[in-house]
Amino acid sequence: MTDQSAEEAAPPDGETRINRDWARSLSLLVICVGIVAASVYGVQLEPSGYIDHRFRSGSFIMLPAFSVLSVFVLYRCFVPWGAPVRINAEGFADLRAGKDEIPWSEISNVVRKGEYVSLTLRRKYARSYPFSLSQKALKATRKSAGPTHLLIAAWCLKTSSHHLLDTISAYREKS
Repeated sequence: MTDQSAEEAAPPDGETRINRDWARSLSLLVICVGIVAASVYGVQLEPSGYIDHRFRSGSFIMLPAFSVLSVFVLYRCFVPWGAPVRINAEGFADLRAGKDEIPWSEISNVVRKGEYVSLTLRRKYARSYPFSLSQKALKATRKSAGPTHLLIAAWCLKTSSHHLLDTISAYREKS
Protein backbone atom coordinates (compact mmCIF):
# COMPACT_ATOMS: atom_id res chain seq x y z
CA MET A 1 0.00 0.00 0.00
CA THR A 2 1.47 3.37 -0.96
CA ASP A 3 1.57 6.36 1.37
CA GLN A 4 -1.17 8.10 -0.60
CA SER A 5 -3.57 5.13 -0.48
CA ALA A 6 -2.79 4.65 3.22
CA GLU A 7 -3.90 8.22 3.86
CA GLU A 8 -7.10 7.65 1.85
CA ALA A 9 -7.86 4.48 3.82
CA ALA A 10 -7.20 6.05 7.22
CA PRO A 11 -10.49 6.01 9.11
CA PRO A 12 -11.97 9.25 10.37
CA ASP A 13 -13.04 9.54 14.00
CA GLY A 14 -16.75 9.23 13.16
CA GLU A 15 -18.78 6.94 11.00
CA THR A 16 -18.19 6.35 7.29
CA ARG A 17 -21.36 5.90 5.27
CA ILE A 18 -21.17 4.54 1.76
CA ASN A 19 -24.19 5.59 -0.26
CA ARG A 20 -25.64 3.88 -3.26
CA ASP A 21 -24.81 4.92 -6.79
CA TRP A 22 -28.15 6.16 -8.11
CA ALA A 23 -27.17 5.85 -11.78
CA ARG A 24 -26.37 2.14 -11.36
CA SER A 25 -29.43 1.53 -9.19
CA LEU A 26 -31.81 3.10 -11.68
CA SER A 27 -30.04 1.38 -14.59
CA LEU A 28 -30.63 -1.96 -12.89
CA LEU A 29 -34.31 -1.10 -12.53
CA VAL A 30 -34.59 -0.14 -16.22
CA ILE A 31 -32.86 -3.38 -17.28
CA CYS A 32 -35.18 -5.50 -15.10
CA VAL A 33 -38.32 -3.76 -16.40
CA GLY A 34 -37.03 -4.15 -19.97
CA ILE A 35 -36.55 -7.89 -19.50
CA VAL A 36 -40.05 -8.16 -17.99
CA ALA A 37 -41.48 -6.33 -21.02
CA ALA A 38 -39.60 -8.60 -23.44
CA SER A 39 -40.81 -11.65 -21.47
CA VAL A 40 -44.43 -10.46 -21.63
CA TYR A 41 -44.03 -10.16 -25.40
CA GLY A 42 -42.45 -13.63 -25.55
CA VAL A 43 -45.24 -15.25 -23.52
CA GLN A 44 -47.96 -14.00 -25.88
CA LEU A 45 -45.89 -14.77 -29.03
CA GLU A 46 -47.17 -17.37 -31.48
CA PRO A 47 -44.05 -19.38 -32.32
CA SER A 48 -43.47 -19.95 -36.02
CA GLY A 49 -39.96 -21.34 -35.86
CA TYR A 50 -37.29 -22.76 -33.61
CA ILE A 51 -36.02 -19.38 -32.38
CA ASP A 52 -39.53 -18.14 -31.61
CA HIS A 53 -40.27 -21.36 -29.72
CA ARG A 54 -37.07 -21.02 -27.64
CA PHE A 55 -37.80 -17.35 -26.93
CA ARG A 56 -41.33 -18.18 -25.81
CA SER A 57 -40.13 -21.06 -23.60
CA GLY A 58 -37.48 -18.86 -21.97
CA SER A 59 -40.02 -16.09 -21.42
CA PHE A 60 -42.07 -18.34 -19.15
CA ILE A 61 -39.03 -18.67 -16.88
CA MET A 62 -37.79 -15.08 -17.16
CA LEU A 63 -41.15 -13.38 -16.56
CA PRO A 64 -41.73 -14.53 -12.97
CA ALA A 65 -38.05 -14.32 -12.02
CA PHE A 66 -37.51 -10.80 -13.31
CA SER A 67 -40.93 -9.63 -12.12
CA VAL A 68 -39.92 -10.49 -8.56
CA LEU A 69 -36.48 -8.94 -9.06
CA SER A 70 -38.05 -5.78 -10.52
CA VAL A 71 -40.34 -5.39 -7.51
CA PHE A 72 -37.37 -5.93 -5.18
CA VAL A 73 -35.19 -3.37 -7.03
CA LEU A 74 -38.11 -0.91 -7.17
CA TYR A 75 -38.57 -1.29 -3.41
CA ARG A 76 -34.85 -0.76 -2.77
CA CYS A 77 -34.78 2.34 -5.00
CA PHE A 78 -37.80 4.16 -3.64
CA VAL A 79 -38.14 3.17 0.01
CA PRO A 80 -35.74 5.45 1.89
CA TRP A 81 -33.34 3.71 4.25
CA GLY A 82 -30.21 5.82 4.00
CA ALA A 83 -26.69 4.71 3.23
CA PRO A 84 -26.59 0.93 2.89
CA VAL A 85 -23.05 0.49 4.24
CA ARG A 86 -22.01 2.00 7.57
CA ILE A 87 -18.58 1.58 9.11
CA ASN A 88 -17.51 2.97 12.47
CA ALA A 89 -15.10 2.27 15.34
CA GLU A 90 -17.50 -0.27 16.91
CA GLY A 91 -18.27 -2.34 13.83
CA PHE A 92 -19.66 -2.78 10.35
CA ALA A 93 -23.21 -2.80 8.97
CA ASP A 94 -24.54 -3.49 5.48
CA LEU A 95 -28.29 -2.95 5.60
CA ARG A 96 -28.69 -4.99 2.40
CA ALA A 97 -27.22 -8.06 4.12
CA GLY A 98 -28.72 -7.72 7.59
CA LYS A 99 -30.05 -5.06 9.91
CA ASP A 100 -27.63 -5.55 12.80
CA GLU A 101 -24.19 -4.00 13.20
CA ILE A 102 -21.40 -6.57 13.40
CA PRO A 103 -18.78 -5.78 16.08
CA TRP A 104 -15.16 -5.93 14.91
CA SER A 105 -14.46 -8.59 17.55
CA GLU A 106 -16.83 -10.95 15.70
CA ILE A 107 -15.05 -10.57 12.33
CA SER A 108 -12.06 -12.89 11.99
CA ASN A 109 -11.03 -12.16 8.39
CA VAL A 110 -11.73 -9.66 5.61
CA VAL A 111 -10.73 -10.40 2.00
CA ARG A 112 -11.67 -9.20 -1.46
CA LYS A 113 -12.89 -11.85 -3.86
CA GLY A 114 -13.42 -10.23 -7.24
CA GLU A 115 -16.37 -7.85 -7.01
CA TYR A 116 -17.15 -8.86 -3.41
CA VAL A 117 -15.65 -8.16 -0.03
CA SER A 118 -16.03 -11.23 2.15
CA LEU A 119 -16.21 -10.93 5.93
CA THR A 120 -15.65 -14.13 7.87
CA LEU A 121 -17.73 -14.08 11.03
CA ARG A 122 -17.00 -16.17 14.09
CA ARG A 123 -19.10 -19.36 14.04
CA LYS A 124 -21.11 -18.69 17.16
CA TYR A 125 -21.96 -15.17 16.03
CA ALA A 126 -22.75 -16.25 12.45
CA ARG A 127 -25.36 -18.72 13.72
CA SER A 128 -27.22 -15.95 15.53
CA TYR A 129 -26.81 -13.21 12.89
CA PRO A 130 -30.07 -12.55 10.98
CA PHE A 131 -28.90 -12.73 7.33
CA SER A 132 -31.35 -11.10 4.93
CA LEU A 133 -33.07 -13.11 2.22
CA SER A 134 -31.00 -11.37 -0.47
CA GLN A 135 -27.78 -12.26 1.40
CA LYS A 136 -28.85 -15.91 1.64
CA ALA A 137 -29.61 -15.96 -2.09
CA LEU A 138 -26.27 -14.33 -2.91
CA LYS A 139 -24.39 -16.84 -0.75
CA ALA A 140 -26.26 -19.73 -2.39
CA THR A 141 -24.91 -18.69 -5.80
CA ARG A 142 -21.29 -18.44 -4.61
CA LYS A 143 -19.53 -21.71 -3.75
CA SER A 144 -16.73 -19.86 -1.96
CA ALA A 145 -19.16 -18.36 0.57
CA GLY A 146 -19.57 -20.61 3.56
CA PRO A 147 -22.12 -20.34 6.34
CA THR A 148 -19.91 -17.93 8.30
CA HIS A 149 -19.24 -15.54 5.40
CA LEU A 150 -20.95 -12.23 4.75
CA LEU A 151 -20.61 -11.09 1.14
CA ILE A 152 -20.60 -7.36 0.50
CA ALA A 153 -21.20 -6.49 -3.15
CA ALA A 154 -20.10 -3.08 -4.39
CA TRP A 155 -22.49 -3.28 -7.39
CA CYS A 156 -24.69 -0.30 -6.69
CA LEU A 157 -22.46 1.51 -4.20
CA LYS A 158 -20.47 4.69 -4.76
CA THR A 159 -17.22 2.81 -4.23
CA SER A 160 -15.22 -0.08 -5.60
CA SER A 161 -14.64 -3.38 -3.83
CA HIS A 162 -10.94 -2.48 -3.52
CA HIS A 163 -11.67 0.83 -1.78
CA LEU A 164 -14.32 -0.82 0.41
CA LEU A 165 -11.76 -3.41 1.55
CA ASP A 166 -9.24 -0.66 2.36
CA THR A 167 -11.81 1.28 4.39
CA ILE A 168 -12.95 -1.78 6.35
CA SER A 169 -9.36 -2.83 7.01
CA ALA A 170 -8.43 0.66 8.26
CA TYR A 171 -11.31 0.72 10.75
CA ARG A 172 -10.62 -2.84 11.83
CA GLU A 173 -6.95 -2.11 12.51
CA LYS A 174 -7.87 0.97 14.52
CA SER A 175 -10.28 -0.88 16.82
